[in-house]
Amino acid sequence: MSKLKQGTFITFEGGEGIGKSTQCQMLYEYLKSQNIPVILTREVGGTNVAEKMREILVHTDLLPMSELLQAMAARYDHMVKKIIPALQAGNIVICDRFIDSTACYQGLELENGIELVYNLHKDLMPPLMPDLTFFIDVESSIAIERVNSRNMSNKFDVRGLDFYNKIYDCFKGLSKKFPERIVTIKASDLNPEQVHELIKKHLNLI
Repeated sequence: MSKLKQGTFITFEGGEGIGKSTQCQMLYEYLKSQNIPVILTREVGGTNVAEKMREILVHTDLLPMSELLQAMAARYDHMVKKIIPALQAGNIVICDRFIDSTACYQGLELENGIELVYNLHKDLMPPLMPDLTFFIDVESSIAIERVNSRNMSNKFDVRGLDFYNKIYDCFKGLSKKFPERIVTIKASDLNPEQVHELIKKHLNLI
């Protein structure tokens, strides 16, 4: 029996160049093909306002606290205008990044920043966390090679291997901290279709 029910909130997490967005799209297309109500969205972004904030966040050098607050402001708009209404209408919501990315990308830049991110979310955001998070686990050396081979880039893409390792270690740590929510998909040696099949298997869709 499928683990999916109406109003399930699924997020995909991990560093750059891991195929996360591809997996979001593949799951979205599969659920649509099964006539399951589903929407696909992303962070930072997802609404007109949040997408404008995204452009600033990913292409501008900001102070660490400014960057964190920008991400949180975009999330509030996204949650209130898009995610929560979609869940209340009975849709599955697939989100490409959410709070765990904020913890690893913005929280790591601040003293006790990871704890601060989750506390801010609890205190300032609507009371919602993902029902399920897939951490796409790809080794940093492979991820940075993939990023270097593509034309698109932002300020996070072009940082070096030390940064990629730091982000990878952060997501690994979160997967151990929240094992009831975060499912690790080891994907370094798998092609996108194989990763997709593992995700469907976990959701009891096959």
